[in-house]
Amino acid sequence: MSDHTLNTTAPAEANIGNTPPPVDESWESQISRQLKSKPKIERTNLKSLENLPDIAIPVPEGMDEVSTQESEDFLKQMEGGSTEKSESKKEVKAEETKPENSFDISDIDLSKDPEPVAEKKKKSKEDNIAELRKKAESYEETLKSKDTEVQTYREKLEKLEAELERTAFERSPKFKEKYEAPYKASIEQAAAFAQEIADDPSIAEKALSLKGKERIEFIDESFGGGAASAQFLQLVNDADNKRGSLEGALSDYRNTAVEIQEAEVQSQAQTAETINKNFDRMKAHLANKSEFFREVEGDDDHNKAVSARVEAARAIIHGNASQNEMVVAPFLAVIAKEAVAENEKLKAELAKYKSRAAADAAVQPRITKGSSSDEEGESRGKPKSALDSIRSQLRSY
Repeated sequence: MSDHTLNTTAPAEANIGNTPPPVDESWESQISRQLKSKPKIERTNLKSLENLPDIAIPVPEGMDEVSTQESEDFLKQMEGGSTEKSESKKEVKAEETKPENSFDISDIDLSKDPEPVAEKKKKSKEDNIAELRKKAESYEETLKSKDTEVQTYREKLEKLEAELERTAFERSPKFKEKYEAPYKASIEQAAAFAQEIADDPSIAEKALSLKGKERIEFIDESFGGGAASAQFLQLVNDADNKRGSLEGALSDYRNTAVEIQEAEVQSQAQTAETINKNFDRMKAHLANKSEFFREVEGDDDHNKAVSARVEAARAIIHGNASQNEMVVAPFLAVIAKEAVAENEKLKAELAKYKSRAAADAAVQPRITKGSSSDEEGESRGKPKSALDSIRSQLRSY
């Protein structure tokens, strides 16, 4: 690379005036002289070079490739720099790549005895078992602590679930209807009686907070004894009983909820039984009054239509029909009487017309001779047809 640089470097300008005789210069002095007169090189735009494709530059034969590190050192030397930093980097890199356990005797001190080599003692089977036992014990302790935490969380969860269940029970409509509403009604009734007689509704709450003889004495002092005291005592005792039922239901809310649910199921069954009984009775009454619900022996098509109507009505009354059918059912029930009456009227008129048609069909056509002139041979009349006879018969009515 240095020879190539020498060949491309322009020769120095000679002084024509006083030119000393040529002197043989060494190549070092010639290079230093040429470096002092550096050519002006324009700065290359590196961004434009990034878009250029990678082109492999052929290397002429006989020219060895120069490593990147050597070329950088050469350029730094040409610019007057030093290569100490690069050499130190090389040394550091060499030290880093040097293996730790390499056979190096440069740091051996012969004046001291060598340190004893620590031999790795192989663990026996008993040692391994003891170590595994310790680990198992530590895991067992950890599991016990985790089980304790899980049990604590489970107890908290059960308490929360019980509280939520109790709250849901207290807010249920059935509990309010069966226990809370009667108690509130009895308290309001006693307070109204106290307001009316003694002009103090708080007497009811005070009397309810007392028990036995103390309650009776307090009521006698408030109302002065007599019938008013006895009646108020009965109201307070009734409220007390209902309060006891309310507190008992809350204390054993789970069993109370089961009892309420069983009572609800039983009530629904009784209601369904009552509905079915009334439905069958109404069906029997309608079968006597209307052909729509009366079965006819031997007429299968009519009987199928009757069964379909009965089942549709049963589905509506039990709430199993579609929403539209259940909504439209009351409207049809309102006009049912009028529709039935109108249907009966139309049936009567139709029967009347049928009877007339049967009578007209029974009439025989009569053939009459018309008068004729024997002389002229012209007919004075024609025999009536069957249609003319029917028309004349209808006009007579």
